[in-house]
Amino acid sequence: MAPVSRHVWALCLVAWLGVAVWQANPVRVGDGHEYVAVALNLARGHAPSFAPEQIPALEAELRSLGPSFATASVNYPELVGRDGRQDVPHFWLYPLLALPGVIGALLLGVSPLWGFVALHVGLLTLLTWLVATRPAPAWTSLILLGPLTWWIDKPSTDLLLVVCLGGAMLLWSQRPAVSLVLLGIGASHNPALVLVLALFAAWGSIERPARLMCRRWQSVVLVATLLVAIPPIYYLWRLGIPSPLTAATATRWPGLLDALFPLTDVTLGLVVRYPPFVLAVMLAAGWLGWREMSRLRDPFIATSGLATLALLWVVGQPVSQNHGGSPDLSRYALWLMPLALPLLQQAGTSSHRVMQRVGVLLAALSATWTLIAFRPSRPEAHLQPTPFADWLWTHHPVWNDPRPEVFAERMSHREPPEVPTATPLCQKVLLYEGLWPVHCLPQGEPPDACLDPQRFCYANRTATGAGYLFLEEPQRPAIPLVQAERTWSRETPAVATLRQLVRGLTIGESDHALVSLRGLWNAAWLQQWSGPGRSAFYVRHTRAQAAIGVRVRQRVLARVIDLNRAVELATYPLEPHTSQPDIIPLPDASPDLAITFEPR
Repeated sequence: MAPVSRHVWALCLVAWLGVAVWQANPVRVGDGHEYVAVALNLARGHAPSFAPEQIPALEAELRSLGPSFATASVNYPELVGRDGRQDVPHFWLYPLLALPGVIGALLLGVSPLWGFVALHVGLLTLLTWLVATRPAPAWTSLILLGPLTWWIDKPSTDLLLVVCLGGAMLLWSQRPAVSLVLLGIGASHNPALVLVLALFAAWGSIERPARLMCRRWQSVVLVATLLVAIPPIYYLWRLGIPSPLTAATATRWPGLLDALFPLTDVTLGLVVRYPPFVLAVMLAAGWLGWREMSRLRDPFIATSGLATLALLWVVGQPVSQNHGGSPDLSRYALWLMPLALPLLQQAGTSSHRVMQRVGVLLAALSATWTLIAFRPSRPEAHLQPTPFADWLWTHHPVWNDPRPEVFAERMSHREPPEVPTATPLCQKVLLYEGLWPVHCLPQGEPPDACLDPQRFCYANRTATGAGYLFLEEPQRPAIPLVQAERTWSRETPAVATLRQLVRGLTIGESDHALVSLRGLWNAAWLQQWSGPGRSAFYVRHTRAQAAIGVRVRQRVLARVIDLNRAVELATYPLEPHTSQPDIIPLPDASPDLAITFEPR
């Protein structure tokens, strides 16, 4: 395979960018409405904060931009300044950079979201030029041919941060001053990058001590410091806090699994979601370690490695890692990718031609993977399990125990999540304070620690299906959640009896269920199970004059059973096609009742 010329490679990257722009259909993801709102305010000559009287009209304008803005709101009561003006959690530099494009879009009568697309195209064009003109374009183009493509039409700072980090890595050897400014811009948007900036500023001074006496270097360090300082100065002046993004984050030393979450998680981790890049990093490190160790000892690689560890430590701080605004890939994994560029460059500039060929093959593999997994039209999906995670949790639940908020939000399909929760057939159950979700009848006794307040534990069904293995989750800062009203506390005789009655049935009322519920009176709650030719109801804590109303599809015999005593209390023959629902009276003060329905 002949080497691909730099010009051909540049044309390929430009074509790739053109295809991405052609597929663009701007929508809001995550906190995108904040940036759009600030940009609109700036475009009309106002401050980045909002006066109270501006907010209703601004929110109405946001909602007119499309269905993705249906719930857009800029009301944050905790971020109102002393003057009564409303600020938003994210700093306004990114909307300021998008301002020329937003003004142009408004003048042309199109959605202001296209102003952000224009900014992103400009940033990606700059990164494409840097990749094409620096060494090893095949290897370093993995940053362009990957998940970053998905963000091209979304108002989000993630693309800006990656371009800043990637540009800094590609320019460091020739323009370290420009690299520091780019890192300063990135750190001004998210405090997580401050440590990365500090490490490279320190290394730049150690690498060439004479820089400490150079006015240009001093000026650049000052500019980068000012860029980092502007957001906390603004928020201290406006709100009395250094940053809304860090005010609610408890600083702690994350455990190893928490720190590696952006890389190893089965739903959001880089290893699972973008394996071509991980393969490239492994091949590069392996080759250099085997054949060209002197290249692997490059201090630039060591500095970027330390920056990676620092960033992993910082992004391990947030309470919740299952964020929206991404295509099932942790945004922190996306930020980590540019820090591998020094290693990839060394591999791509190897004296062995085979590495150039490997780079081309990896680029082709990455482009193919991205067209399938990260095309811009793919919606964000942080409330659904990925196919791989779903298979793992249902077929081999013991193999993986994700962070509780990830499992809870993706199983309950809501944010904040409802707990306890489980997979549909209860192969994997997330207990909360020892409680089980209503569709998973308790089986076995969890450890006493699982009963502690705000404690999560996993119950993983064994390979034989005979019971569960319990795992205590580490204590972490509390996450926002909703505790389910209908739960089970432990395995009791009533639960054992109910398990026999619902064996072979599925939770809920199917379309062709034998019985249809029409009402419940004077009881705490009811849960249904149904199946072909049979149904069962569970009723918790009846009161005086308790009853249920049902309709049946055929002649049915209903049996009322006291689950604690395993005793049948009454039977009721029911007929179909009646003018009114059939009313089944229930005994008073019964903690656990079952009503079964079978054809007669």
